[in-house]
Amino acid sequence: MTGKETVRKAIAGAVPVVLAGWFVATVVSQHPGGGHNRIRRLDKTGSGMLIPNWRFFAPNPAVEDRHFLYRLASEDMTRHTEWREVQPIAQRRLAHAFWFPDRRSEKAIVDAAGVLLSDAKQMDPATRDSRRPVHRLISRFVQAKITPDPEYPLFQIMLVRYAGYDHGEQPKYDLVFEYQRVGSV
Repeated sequence: MTGKETVRKAIAGAVPVVLAGWFVATVVSQHPGGGHNRIRRLDKTGSGMLIPNWRFFAPNPAVEDRHFLYRLASEDMTRHTEWREVQPIAQRRLAHAFWFPDRRSEKAIVDAAGVLLSDAKQMDPATRDSRRPVHRLISRFVQAKITPDPEYPLFQIMLVRYAGYDHGEQPKYDLVFEYQRVGSV
């Protein structure tokens, strides 16, 4: 066996081992606990190119669904309808992994809720001012879903979080809007 053949065999044997090690390091570094982040420190490029973090698009994945509910109220606010869901979360199907345009409205609800629930004290003035248009946007979105009822000229909106399909957890009531007149926004 010549020196070139020995080098070729060594490279041919080393490449699968290196690729397998790289694959294992990448998979292990994705663990949500963060305890394996030290593996990612082996990537000396500083860019995460060698051991990527595939959680880039969702570093803190959502574990709760957010919903806007509304109820109608009488003029004197003594009578109310039951709370109604504005837009139910769609039951997921396998096809949704490839095509799910309705997810955009669910994502908009999550984003709007995030703006409304963010701590105003820690915001810059421009971000703080962005809450008013979001509040108006949600009010208009809900009003578009309401069927007017002459007995109930007012409506109220509530933002609720719960664990989606895990019905064992109690919902968290995050925000209740002031009463508004149906057709006012």
